[in-house]
This record gives sequence, structure tokens and C-alpha cells, in this order.
Amino acid sequence: MKNISKDGDFVIQRVPDADIQSLTRFIAHQIEANPDKVLNLAQTIVRGDLTQQDVYVDELSALLDIAEWCLVFNRKDALDLCDDLADAIYDELPIHMATESTKQTNHLRLVKICVECHKGYLKGTRHLCERDLV
Repeated sequence: MKNISKDGDFVIQRVPDADIQSLTRFIAHQIEANPDKVLNLAQTIVRGDLTQQDVYVDELSALLDIAEWCLVFNRKDALDLCDDLADAIYDELPIHMATESTKQTNHLRLVKICVECHKGYLKGTRHLCERDLV
């Protein structure tokens, strides 16, 4: 299964199994440290007032110390993530196809600037210059 996929306008990144396992172990230790408080907050979230649910979810996240959980990437993994994101977002063609179409359709032209009238013109073409009018 690919780490990053696209679903309509959404890009989905799968959290690696090692990170999920690490988070699960960490949560288990936090629950062991405060079992009654965690159970009370969990019951309040599930059975309590829905308008206050976000407050209790934030409180439980803080109690479990997962409010600011993050993924850490080394340089290679971060670059791979960038490549995977670009592939998912732009649905790029294979490299050989993109190169072929670029060679057939794009023609670069050099633009020069006249030192007399300071107007731009394409190299190899003539332009109407003020010096020609004198």
C-alpha cells in the first residue's frame, strides 16, 4: 500500500505502523498512570453533552500528553515524502512521456533588448527602432 494517495481533492497520508505502535504504547502508559480520570473523561465524551465534547477531548488529550504529537522525519524520508506528495497532487506522467511532450511542444526563444530604444524583441527578428526613424 502506498504511503500517500489521492482521493478526489484530498491527499491522504498513511501513518506508519511504527508510529501508531509508539503512540499506542505511550497512551497505555498514560492510562496506567491515571486510570480513573481517563475512564471518567472517556465516559463524559461518549455519553455527555455534545456541545461540551471538544472541551473534554482537549482535556483527555492533555491528560494523555498527546496534544502535540508529531511525526519526525530524517532528511531522506522528508525528501521522499515531498516526492510522494508531488506525485499524488499532480498526477504526473512518467518521466519519459513528460520529456517527449516537452521536446515537441516547447521552443525557447531568446529575447533581446535594444540598447537604443530599450524595447524587447525576439532574436533573429527585426523591430521598429527609433534610430531607424531618424
